[in-house]
Amino acid sequence: MDLAYLIAAAVGCTVLVAQVVLQLLGMGGGEELAGHEMSGDIDFHEGESNLFFGVLSFKTLSAFVAFFGLTGLACGQLGVESAALQLLISALAGLTAGAVVVVLMRLLVSLNSSGTSRLQDAIGRTARVHLSIPSGGTQQGKIVVDIGGREVELLAITNGPEIPTGAAVEVVSRTEGETFEVVRV
Repeated sequence: MDLAYLIAAAVGCTVLVAQVVLQLLGMGGGEELAGHEMSGDIDFHEGESNLFFGVLSFKTLSAFVAFFGLTGLACGQLGVESAALQLLISALAGLTAGAVVVVLMRLLVSLNSSGTSRLQDAIGRTARVHLSIPSGGTQQGKIVVDIGGREVELLAITNGPEIPTGAAVEVVSRTEGETFEVVRV
């Protein structure tokens, strides 16, 4: 039985190390957090009813095999004589390692951000003028507005009088592209 544990540990650890090295070199095999694909993982967001396939991945299987083998070897070294007990302890350790991988992968996916704020969320918010906004609505100035906890600089126009730098404004609408109409508060 020790030979089986040794083979499992060797294969599992080799695959895990290879995955880490490939990721560090940028060759992780189609990993895209934005697309929720992570090293052959089946999409986490397909549906909670599909729990089995939501946790099945190459990383999860590799972690299971590696920790199954390592724990089996450790049990033998610690004097656990019963093969059934060794198998049970090894399987539990493998399942725990797989569960930890699933939790960590889900945490990584939850940290996903496209890096862009939803500009439409600026409407109705108060902003401050960063570069004065000329009157007449034809020339642009710049405003800084908080969108989702990030300060974003946007182009702005006004149909009212000129608004000086530092003044408070309210974003009332999006005109074209990334330009917003504002009024002084």
